[in-house]
Amino acid sequence: MATQGPSVSLIVLNWNGRKHLAACLESLLGLEYPADRLEVVLCDNGSADGSVDYVREGFPAVRVVALDQNLGFAEGNNRAAVTCTSEWIGFLNNDMKVEAPWLKNLVSLLDEHPSAACIGSRIKNWDGSRIDFVGGGVNYQGHGFQLDHGAKKSERDRERRVLFACGGAMLIRRELFQAVDGFDSDFFAYFEDVDLGWRLNLLGHDVWYTPRATAFHRHHATADRLEPHRLRSLYERNALFTIYKCFEDKTLAEALPAALLLLNERGLRLAEVDAEEFRLGPPPGGEVAQQGPSASAQRLYAYDPAEVFTESLAARARRVLREQGLGTAVYKTGRFLRWRTRSFFVHRLLNILGQVQPEAFLMPGVAVSHYAAASQFAHSLDRVRAKRDWLSERRKRSDEELVPLFEDPFFANYSDPRYLAFYKWLTQVVGLDRRLGPARD
Repeated sequence: MATQGPSVSLIVLNWNGRKHLAACLESLLGLEYPADRLEVVLCDNGSADGSVDYVREGFPAVRVVALDQNLGFAEGNNRAAVTCTSEWIGFLNNDMKVEAPWLKNLVSLLDEHPSAACIGSRIKNWDGSRIDFVGGGVNYQGHGFQLDHGAKKSERDRERRVLFACGGAMLIRRELFQAVDGFDSDFFAYFEDVDLGWRLNLLGHDVWYTPRATAFHRHHATADRLEPHRLRSLYERNALFTIYKCFEDKTLAEALPAALLLLNERGLRLAEVDAEEFRLGPPPGGEVAQQGPSASAQRLYAYDPAEVFTESLAARARRVLREQGLGTAVYKTGRFLRWRTRSFFVHRLLNILGQVQPEAFLMPGVAVSHYAAASQFAHSLDRVRAKRDWLSERRKRSDEELVPLFEDPFFANYSDPRYLAFYKWLTQVVGLDRRLGPARD
């Protein structure tokens, strides 16, 4: 690495996030890095809150790329990236802030690992008391997760190769980012960083995590504005996109059917639909049908899946209070409570009414989102297949080489005990436990 460090363009994507921009941009403009080797870019995704004028007037040193609509995290960042000419591109969420040595410390990793293609920063919550990101993993269904999220410290907080860097605070070589077509614009938002990192790794490039540099995150500033059913459909669809593109044929032949069956199972359980009402004939055989979840089934997963999709009201309130203060906690708890209460009573009322006509089974939107995601995946197969073919022709690393970077390929993203038992049973039936290795204790 040159003494002064590589040239870097730092891109901050924004969508109606004016209230976050001062802290973010002030921290980036205060970086201890040669001014002639650094530019800060705000890419605005069609905000309606005056963000563009605010930045142009208050931060004239920031170059603004103003889009006329919300193109999502993936395509929004891609549009900004093509306007950059620096050696490296950095991506930061608009609700991040960094300390002055952040960029200098981040690129210092190149002194020891000059061939690194992508570098992920450590991320903590806003006051630095809890972990946001010290590396992540992915399960065989394509769902990414963050290691030790919310903990005060972690044994995993060490420099190492990883499957992906968090898109909220990362650097990547610009020419390489363009060569692999950047973030997949079909994702819109969520798991696009998992997909990018996985693609880089299978193409033979190394992605690194380093604790040398820390960014601080307000957390969920955008996700909290999306309806739960739309948010869930993004997670589920993008996970399917990822495994379809990135697994080798032999792994995909087992993983994709299992992922679709588990998607269906989660949808039914969230809808509280009793599948037995649809059965004619004897119940199926097999261990999972005859008994509840065993101790070994519950030990299959090393993380609490409730943190991913089924976080309780109390847990959510505690987390927001800890990370964002009392005022935000009260506001978000009220918003969450209104949604959960409305969803619960509407769902119960409709199912009671449905008993008058037993052929009608009514489902909440967050359950239907699973089936909508599967449909979106199916209708996108032509484009996704072309991307898969491109990657397969250029693959340098096998699934066997990359699975150790998954951290926990059997991580479960739904906490229902019956679902966990079914998950373990299905994983064994299709043979993924043999292909991907034993589950973590």
